[in-house]
Amino acid sequence: MSFRRQIAAVSMGLALASAGVALAADAPKPAPPAATAQSTPGAPVYREFVLGKPTATVTVIEYASLTCPHCAHFAEEDFPKLKKDYIDTGKIKYIYRDYPLDGLAAAAALIARCAPGDRGFTMVELLYKNQLTWIQAQSPIEPLRMYAKQSGMSDADVDACLKNQGILDTIRDVQSTATNLYKIEATPTFLVGDERVSGGDYPKVKELIDKALTTKTK
Repeated sequence: MSFRRQIAAVSMGLALASAGVALAADAPKPAPPAATAQSTPGAPVYREFVLGKPTATVTVIEYASLTCPHCAHFAEEDFPKLKKDYIDTGKIKYIYRDYPLDGLAAAAALIARCAPGDRGFTMVELLYKNQLTWIQAQSPIEPLRMYAKQSGMSDADVDACLKNQGILDTIRDVQSTATNLYKIEATPTFLVGDERVSGGDYPKVKELIDKALTTKTK
């Protein structure tokens, strides 16, 4: 199967799987997505990308698409400041979740989720740093394979990953929950406790984090 057909299949899978999924706006907040069952023994399973102190009193969740230019800008310009001031200091727990806006973003998200060990989020950062290179490539699979190899994946690993229905289903569930429960429609969007910030407005995100930290210490 060609990469473009694989992208189309991933995109169709997201669209079909999310059809008919509706969560009440006042439903209780769901637990973090669980690791999906492995369709093949030894195959990668979905794992959350979590940074910072696990027991931090304030949790920040980012929903982003790997083909979104605003997400790439935040990743390059603002995330290093957030990481230095709040994640590395143990003040917050930071969770990155996929909200793919197109089939290419979904395919890239799949590959990043398949990266071994703790290299998945490192690959996300690499994909944002080189976003224009791979999204504008005539054959996006070539640069994506190169980035995957830097994360310890072989070509066979990438091909198998693009067919990993378990991870795809979880990405779909995460996105459906974000849309239906949290009313997220654009990327990047941040949840700071019960507050939501749409777009890469770092000053606003920082303001809400500081407010939440102050509230928690009272």
